[in-house]
Amino acid sequence: MLIQYIYFSIALLGLILFLFLNKKLFKWLQSKISKLENNIFFRKTKFSQLFRFITPRRERHILSFVIRLLKITIIFIFLVFYLPFLFSLVPQTKEYADVVLGYIKKPLLFLYEGLIGFIPNLFFIVVIFFVTKYLIRFLKYVTAELEKEAVRLDGFHADWARPTFNLLRVFIIAFALIIVFPYIPGSDSPAFKGLSIFFGILFSLGSTSAISNIVAGVVITYMRPFKVGDRVEIGNTIGDVTERSLLVTRIRTIKNLDVTIPNSSILGNHIINFTKNASEDVGVILHTSVTIGYDVSSNEVIEALKQGAKNTDQILAEPVPFVLIKSLDDFYVNYELNVYTKNPEKSARIYSILHENIKNELHQAGIEILSPHYHAVRDGNELAVPSSNIPENYSKPGFKIQK
Repeated sequence: MLIQYIYFSIALLGLILFLFLNKKLFKWLQSKISKLENNIFFRKTKFSQLFRFITPRRERHILSFVIRLLKITIIFIFLVFYLPFLFSLVPQTKEYADVVLGYIKKPLLFLYEGLIGFIPNLFFIVVIFFVTKYLIRFLKYVTAELEKEAVRLDGFHADWARPTFNLLRVFIIAFALIIVFPYIPGSDSPAFKGLSIFFGILFSLGSTSAISNIVAGVVITYMRPFKVGDRVEIGNTIGDVTERSLLVTRIRTIKNLDVTIPNSSILGNHIINFTKNASEDVGVILHTSVTIGYDVSSNEVIEALKQGAKNTDQILAEPVPFVLIKSLDDFYVNYELNVYTKNPEKSARIYSILHENIKNELHQAGIEILSPHYHAVRDGNELAVPSSNIPENYSKPGFKIQK
C-alpha cells in the first residue's frame, strides 16, 4: 500500500514540475515575441500579399494570442490523460479514474472510427474537387480566348464571355456541392437537415429583391443595351457607365456624381445609349431650337444657324448640319438645328459652345431672337441686338401715328 502512495507522490511532483516548466517555457516565448521588430511569417512574399494589413505590431499580438492558446491546449490535453493515470495509483480513486478514462476514450474512439469510415468518402470528395477545379480552369481559358476574339462563335459576342463564365462557374460549383453533400459527415443527421432548412428559408425571405436584381442583371447582360464607358440615359439619370454587375449598375453623371441603380429598375425603365452609334460613319445627331420673327427671311436664319454650327468644335463637317422648320407659332417661327458628332459624352460642352456661336451669328446678321416674347410698337423701337452690331448710320426712328 505504501509503495502506491510513493508512486502517487512522485507522479504528483511530476505534474507540478510539468506545470512549472510549462509556465517558464511560455513566459520565455512571450518575452521573445514582445521584442520582435519585424514580421516573421508575413514577410514580403507572394503569400503575404494577402496579409498586407499585418504590421509587426499586429503580428506580435497574433503570435502572443497563439502562444497563450497553445499553452492552454497543452495543459488541458496533459491533464485529461495524466489525471486518470495519477488517480489510478491510489486504490480509493482508481474506480473514478477508470470512469473518467472511459469518458475520454468514448469520444476518441468515435472520432477514430468516424475518421476511418470517412476515408472512402474523402477520396470521392477529393476527386470531385479536382474535376471541378480543372473544369473551371478550362472554362476560364476558353473565356479569355473569347474575350480576345481569338476564338469566335456565331451569335456569341465577346462581351458575353466573362458574365457567361461567372454564371457557369456558379452552376458548376453548386452542382459539385450537391454531389458532395451526401458524403459530408453528419449530412444525414436531423440537426444538419434542420439547419439547412433554416438557412434556406432565411435566404428565400431575405433575398427576394437581390434575386430579382440578379435575374435583371443577367437579362441586361445578354440584351447588351450598354457597356462600361458608354454615355447613357436611364430614367432621369444621364452619365457614363462606370461599373456593371449582377446586382447594380453605377453611373457617373456629368456633374461627377456616382449614381447606383438596381438592375431591376433598369430593366423596367427605358435606356438611351448615346455612345453605341457614335462610332459609326454618321455619328449621333445633336439638336437645338431657336425662334425667329416672321419678318426675317428663312434663308438668312438657316445660313446663320449653319455657320454657327461650323464654328463649333466636335461637330462634324460631313454630314453637313441641317435645319428643320418645326412649327409656325403665334409670335415666331421655330427653327431646329441638327448637327452630327462622334463625341456624345461631351454634349454639354458642345451645346454650350453651339448656343454661343448661334447667338453671335444671328446678332452679326442683325436677326433678333424672339424668345422670350417682345411686346412693342415696332416702328418706334430700337433693334433688340447688341449695340456693337447696330450699323453706324442707323438712326432710331420716331413714332408714326396715322390720322
